[in-house]
Amino acid sequence: MSRIRINIDLVNQKFEHFARFLLAHRLVFLAGLVVVLVLSVIGAKKIYFETSWDSYFVEGDPMLIQTDKFKEIFGNDYFVSVLVECDNIYDPENLRLLRKLSEHLRDSLSYSNGTVTSLTNIEYTLGTDEGMEITQIVPEEIPTDSAGLAEIKRRVEAKPEFLKKIVSADGKSSFVIVKLRPFPEDSVWKAEGKISPDMQTGAETYDIIHQPEYAPLHPNAGGMPYMSSEKMKYINSEMSRVMMLAVLCAILVMAIVTRSLRGIVSPILSAFAGILMTFGLVGYLGLYMDSTNAMVPPFLAFAVSIAYNIHLYSFFRREMLLTGKRKQSVVTAVRETGWSLLFSGLTTIVALLSFLSVMLRPIRSVGLLSAISVAFVLAVVLVVSPILLSFGKDKKPNPKVLERGETRFALIMEGIGKFVLSHSRVILVVFALVAAISAVGMFKMEPSFDVERTMGRKVEYVKKILELGESPLGSVYSYDMEIEFENPDDAKKVENLRKLDTLGMYIEQFPLSKRLTSILDVVKDLNRTVNENREEFYRVPDSEEQVAQLLLLYENAGGSEANYWIDYDYRYLRMMVEISTYNSNELDKEIAAITQKGRELFPNATVSAVGNIPQFTTMQQYLVKGQIRSFGISILIVAVLLMIVFGSVRTGLIGMIPNVAPAIFVGGYLGWLGIPLDMMSATVIPMVIGLAVDDTIHFVNHTNEEFNKCNHYSSAILRVFRSTGSALVMTTVIMCGTFVNFTTSKCIMLCNFGLVLVVGLGSALLADLFVTPVLIKKFRIFGKETGNGKEN
Repeated sequence: MSRIRINIDLVNQKFEHFARFLLAHRLVFLAGLVVVLVLSVIGAKKIYFETSWDSYFVEGDPMLIQTDKFKEIFGNDYFVSVLVECDNIYDPENLRLLRKLSEHLRDSLSYSNGTVTSLTNIEYTLGTDEGMEITQIVPEEIPTDSAGLAEIKRRVEAKPEFLKKIVSADGKSSFVIVKLRPFPEDSVWKAEGKISPDMQTGAETYDIIHQPEYAPLHPNAGGMPYMSSEKMKYINSEMSRVMMLAVLCAILVMAIVTRSLRGIVSPILSAFAGILMTFGLVGYLGLYMDSTNAMVPPFLAFAVSIAYNIHLYSFFRREMLLTGKRKQSVVTAVRETGWSLLFSGLTTIVALLSFLSVMLRPIRSVGLLSAISVAFVLAVVLVVSPILLSFGKDKKPNPKVLERGETRFALIMEGIGKFVLSHSRVILVVFALVAAISAVGMFKMEPSFDVERTMGRKVEYVKKILELGESPLGSVYSYDMEIEFENPDDAKKVENLRKLDTLGMYIEQFPLSKRLTSILDVVKDLNRTVNENREEFYRVPDSEEQVAQLLLLYENAGGSEANYWIDYDYRYLRMMVEISTYNSNELDKEIAAITQKGRELFPNATVSAVGNIPQFTTMQQYLVKGQIRSFGISILIVAVLLMIVFGSVRTGLIGMIPNVAPAIFVGGYLGWLGIPLDMMSATVIPMVIGLAVDDTIHFVNHTNEEFNKCNHYSSAILRVFRSTGSALVMTTVIMCGTFVNFTTSKCIMLCNFGLVLVVGLGSALLADLFVTPVLIKKFRIFGKETGNGKEN
């Protein structure tokens, strides 16, 4: 059996020398911290938040390349939509307001391309003696007489497709869509100091529809820019609230546990400094940042700051009660905890860096920024926290503690240790059973980017957006089927247009499909218009010559809608599919079937699905694969680190058992309760491994130290329960108290994140208190016993 090669006593001596050096130059170090924080504030002001779904993909990703190519041909696939509802849309005042709103959106949105589809502004084709003309449904001067209003209604009803797209059959609602011009490159708007184009568009839309004069229309907006803006606004507000609540809760718990101002100030300062330095680095280096990055790293930094400070403070307080000598207590605390804290931080950082294996920029960035924040927090804890504890006068030793030899809590923890050692077999059986059940649950986990499942209807903006999608006219999501032919002019061939029509009828059969838009709408309408508006001619013409003539007539009449659905060289066809709601797994199957059908219909063309929804689908696939890969990598690397530090393959593997278990419990919890794997919950399992291994390292390291003194496993383990057990419990309680505040949120994603972390941290504590000591003794990882429990 290999013995641990690292000389713990020698390492502890190095940390003791380090502590004495710190205290001798404490003012210099504090001044250095102030300088670094000032520089961090300056850097943090340079941060830009990414909001586009395109930014989620790593540069060079096939989905990103495909989307960029689509935008080069057809322009921006993002749009802004507004649903208006009233008693009678054909009322003159309502028509006036609808036109004003439509034109207000068209003219005031910074990235509008100048085109709006609305009842009052849509292209309307009329047959004439010369061929046709393009006019409007609603005249420039809105009529007030019954005959004029009846003519407007007649024009709508003459073309039934309008009742599916812009006005409801009962005349009580109407749908407005504003097309957007391509957004500029990131470097452009960042250099100008502006917010991202989609966020700006969403904010402008909100300001317009909430103007009092439009209140009679009860406007409700949609489209990805508006959704992104509202989500960011909600997340910023909600995270500020949750963060404040978490800080207050942590302060309260730490005040009760530590009964010391320093015990509160040090964790808060460490967390604040670590977060600020991380964000400063993000600003200086221009690293990726979005709403997820703004949430996870700060809370993780806060959690590890509490954990590391509590371990340090626990030893400091114990020494102060026994000796009363402040600086010597600080030196002893750093000596006893420095190596464990350093190695704990390293393993947490490594576990977080496993996120870099996921092919999604937000997840990669969460891992990178979280690792950076943990590194900064660890540095502040090891450097600044001892200095803060060193200020003040010495005190008299506590007589009660001297009499008992330990604090009251330490004696309680010793009692728990005795229970664990006397019930080791039962503990292992229960542990194995729970782990097996959880492992089965892990296979039931499923990813989801569904706004209803991840955010929930209790969030006001989500409720309104879902109501828009569930209305007869409104839609929230859309995707595009793009067909690329080998040769120019192939796209306007009759056979291909009819195949596109067949594909459209196939798409309409799916439950989630709500509305289709393509060049067929223009061509069929033109064919009907030149044939005395007879409904039987609402179809694809019989010959390519007819198609060419119709498109020429349309172009000469000033029509422009066709440009969005077919390219100039007639090589590409586009069909936009609007959907009523978003069920990630169902839609994944639908898009796969539709793509396959398209490839069967167009065997000599390239058929692909592009847009937000296919991006969601691809992201889900990356998330599942990345989660598995990240889980495996974090386990492998942490296990290797444990083997190296403990100098034994067997010891490293044994040490991983209580660390893998919490991740399995979390996976089982997600799977059995049907909690979706979203951008936040996907980060939990590697994060739990990183946090769980901290306690294991503390327990194993201190047990090794005690075993070296007495060469007796039970005695060494009980001493660790007395000296370290209280710190393990306190850190977990405070961290759980911090994360449980997420459950106060109406947002399902945030609530689940808090619950899952509490489950992970709680199970990690139970594993380290009940399983780790049993494994240490059963496998005798430090070698044979040669002592009787007394120090050598």
